[in-house]
Formats: sequence, C-alpha cells, structure tokens
Amino acid sequence: MNNNFSFIDSQYSTPQGAYYDNTGRMGGGGGGGMSGPTDSFDNELPLLEELGINFDHIRAKTLSVLNPLKKIDSHIMDDTDLGGPILFGLLLGFSLLMSGKVQFGYIYGLGLIGCVSMYVVLNLMSEKGIDIYRVISVLGYCLLPMIFLSFTSLIININGLVGYILIGFAIVWSTYSASKMFVKVLSMIDQRILVAYPVGLLYTGFALITAF
Repeated sequence: MNNNFSFIDSQYSTPQGAYYDNTGRMGGGGGGGMSGPTDSFDNELPLLEELGINFDHIRAKTLSVLNPLKKIDSHIMDDTDLGGPILFGLLLGFSLLMSGKVQFGYIYGLGLIGCVSMYVVLNLMSEKGIDIYRVISVLGYCLLPMIFLSFTSLIININGLVGYILIGFAIVWSTYSASKMFVKVLSMIDQRILVAYPVGLLYTGFALITAF
C-alpha cells in the first residue's frame, strides 16, 4: 500500500524549485515542463503585419516609384500590400482639401473603376494573370507623383504653361512607374506600350481632378 502511495506522489509532485503564482500557473523548476501561453505569443506576428501593413515593404515600393529608372525586383509585388495605396489616396485627398477641394469621392470612385478595368485588361493580355489586390497595390503606389503635383498646386498656380508641364510630367512619371511594375511582374516586356496606354488614361483622370 505504501509503495502505491509513493508512486502516486512521485508522479504528481511539484518539480524541485518550481512554484505557483497567484493565477495558479507553475513557474520556475528546472525540468523543462510544458510551454505556457507566453511561448505562443512570442511566435505571433506583429499586429500591423497581420493587418497587412508592413513598413519595410511600403518603403521599398515607395522608393521604386521615386526612382523609376532603377531596376526593380520581379517579386516586388508578391505581397498584397494595401496599406501604402490607402495612405497615398488619403494624402491626395487631404492635399486637395487644403486647397478647398473636397474630392475624396472622386478619388476613390475613379480609383475603383480604374483598378477593376486594369484588372480585366491585364488578365486578358497576360498568360500568368494577376489578382485585383496587386493591381490596386501597383496603381496606388504610383499615385505618388500626383500627390507631389497636388502639394505643388498649393504653392504655385498650375493652370498655366508651367503647370501644364508639371501635369504632363506627373502623368508620364506615374504611367512609367506603374507600367514598368506590371510588365515586370507579368513578364510582358513586349507589350509595355499596350499596358501604358490605359494606365496613362487613368492617371490623366487623377491629374484633372488635381488641377481642376
């Protein structure tokens, strides 16, 4: 009988050096017991990454737009990052709001129509295909020149010769950057002009919203 009780005590006794905290959870001990909830929290991704917001990716894609002549990686759009496009859309609307233009509805309305249209066109032209989220990501990041144009309009009047030159430059800049990303991701180098045409029309619409 005593042997049986000693066997039970050895199975369920607290390991040497262990203790129980106020919540009843065992701590200390040198026996390497079961891992607690803390280990699972350590392995979780940061909240912003779970929401699809990765500042390293946003910075890399923004730099690709700022320097369109730089060679880009074909895997730059492997992740469906929408944090940057949403931020740039808000910045464009805010800059127009500072000049007395409430254009948020036009910005997101034109953006929605443009993204859906480009999604259809690119999937008809490409054998690889592309999902709608990557289309939104590319077109959203390439709004950056339009944001520069909008903030410039707060300083100078762009409804003149100099302004028209700046508008044309912003359209070409956005179109070049976006078409470069699309043809790189979809391996459509020979069709770049065909890709650039509808993209240019879209950014012309954003330029008109910004200028007028």
